[in-house]
Amino acid sequence: MGFFNRSAVFASVLVGLGLCASTHASNNDSAYLVQYKHGQLSQNVLGSLKVIGQSGEKLIAQGVLSQQQVSEIIQLDGVSIEADYGLSLSSNSLDYYKATANSLDVLAHSELEPYWLRATSISKLPSASNDISVCVIDSGVDSSHPDLPANIHGYHSVYAGFWDQDALSHGTHMAGIIAAQNNGIGVKGALSEGGASLQVHKLIKTANGRNSAIWGGNLIEAIEVCANSGAKVINMSLSGEQFSPMTMSVIDRLAYDRGLIFVAAAGNHGSREKKLQGQYNDALHYPASYHNVLSIGALETDGNIAAFSPTNPNIDFVAPGSKILSTANRSHYAVQDVVIQHSGAVSDALKYTQIDVGLSSYSMQTSLPQQCVYTLTAEDVQQQMTERTLSYQTRQSLSSAQTNCIAEGGKVLLINYPQHPNGRLRGIDYYTEFPTLLVHQWPVVTDSSNMSVAIRSYHSDYVVGAGTSQATAIISGGIARLWSQNPNWDRAQIINALRSTSHDLGAAGKDSVYGHGLPNFAEALAYLQSGKTPACPMQWYHNKSYEGGEQVTYQGKIYSAHYWNKGASPILAPNMWREQGECDTTNQSQSAPSDGGYSILDFSGLENESSTYSCKGLSLMCGG
Repeated sequence: MGFFNRSAVFASVLVGLGLCASTHASNNDSAYLVQYKHGQLSQNVLGSLKVIGQSGEKLIAQGVLSQQQVSEIIQLDGVSIEADYGLSLSSNSLDYYKATANSLDVLAHSELEPYWLRATSISKLPSASNDISVCVIDSGVDSSHPDLPANIHGYHSVYAGFWDQDALSHGTHMAGIIAAQNNGIGVKGALSEGGASLQVHKLIKTANGRNSAIWGGNLIEAIEVCANSGAKVINMSLSGEQFSPMTMSVIDRLAYDRGLIFVAAAGNHGSREKKLQGQYNDALHYPASYHNVLSIGALETDGNIAAFSPTNPNIDFVAPGSKILSTANRSHYAVQDVVIQHSGAVSDALKYTQIDVGLSSYSMQTSLPQQCVYTLTAEDVQQQMTERTLSYQTRQSLSSAQTNCIAEGGKVLLINYPQHPNGRLRGIDYYTEFPTLLVHQWPVVTDSSNMSVAIRSYHSDYVVGAGTSQATAIISGGIARLWSQNPNWDRAQIINALRSTSHDLGAAGKDSVYGHGLPNFAEALAYLQSGKTPACPMQWYHNKSYEGGEQVTYQGKIYSAHYWNKGASPILAPNMWREQGECDTTNQSQSAPSDGGYSILDFSGLENESSTYSCKGLSLMCGG
């Protein structure tokens, strides 16, 4: 998740089918997830659904349904339905780097070993000796970036487009953290040496324009595709506030049946004030807070918890999440600031959101013909706010405005709109590659006959980021490199090793700030190779089946199953379980990092430069 606290791309779906707050379509049709068995639904309903996953014998489908169809479904026994929900990528976690003594240009002929490789002891692991595929569910990847491995493949979709076209550079940033190569240029990733295999599943087409909303159903589909394509680690640097039983059931099934490890960003909604007051109860975000997902928080470069990192009982681990240098989409030009001159010599800095896909928004100072200013109607704003779309007629009008602007010699289209009681537009349902900015407050212009505009943009092969997204990618890459030492280890062994050997940075044992602490991957490898077993078995979980003799931890005690059971807790179903004794749940490791991992490393000092994160850089979200 990104550095700044950004709400979901659209309003979170409210609990209860009658309170759905977001839609794919107009006329009161809304997006839903439906779980059912073959033969339970009518052809009328099936025609509106697309199967995206499975939970046991039941299928999970996504579709836009009418209220009549919803009413039909909720009357069926054994069929579940929930409103499709929204998530957001940390699209605001990328920032251009304001270097004072050095420049990112040096990375074209020199290579940086980032500090986090030492802080986590990933650098002490042997090279990846077996292929453990990591699936990056994100915004796409610039797959031909010279610092990324050759073994990258992905999946196209009608909604998100081509996987190798990154919608906002976020996915490319995560890919570099996981697998930037040791090749003498740029930066090293966790899988910089040995085998590195990445799968990419793209969820959005643009940052703030057409198809920029992330839907929970699309996440389910992406997870299924990743699993069926052989991924062992799934990186999800995204989050939302909506709990989804169907998403949880898919993750549970794949964790237990396929042995996958899911890693997700805890979110960026923490605050320094609450931490200073000793309040560690930030909201749970998903998918990070599902039982079978590792929820990752972020550290500052000094090893302390980052102000933006949330605190709650579901945090599993923390990792460095500040000043993380990694690869960027080389095709993107991110507008950093915009100044318009009008009415003689009057200049105004604009607050804006970049709508274009960042291919043509170079830095420029140019005239602004009147034909290059387009104003949405109040009805357009209302429709975008409530339905997350624009009418076909409005999109055609925007295309015509762009054509007229170009005909008059214009280089950028500025879209103005009347203010709305619910606040600013986050984006608009419009796709364009022509420089296009949504202006949130149009200045008072008395003379529009001789306007001009100055745009400053940023473009680079590398970018610095901050957030739990970056911390998540570090953990995913570290797990893949650790697991590659012996693919026969299972997910439980890997997770237990990390829990048993992590640096306990907070209160003794697992806590709501640091979770189990900062993983020490070198110690985890030694733990696995020694054949050690954890002092406590895994916690009992209602959605896992247990075989006879299998052990669990429940309320501080160890229990052994008499025979197969599922959903029967050791307390409520004592005939299913035999108590084995007390269990010490505190961390075995109480040490602090001692290897200097938090010192600034290597030749350039790039990571020691001041970075304010005042602009959201390659996310195409500056100025808003």
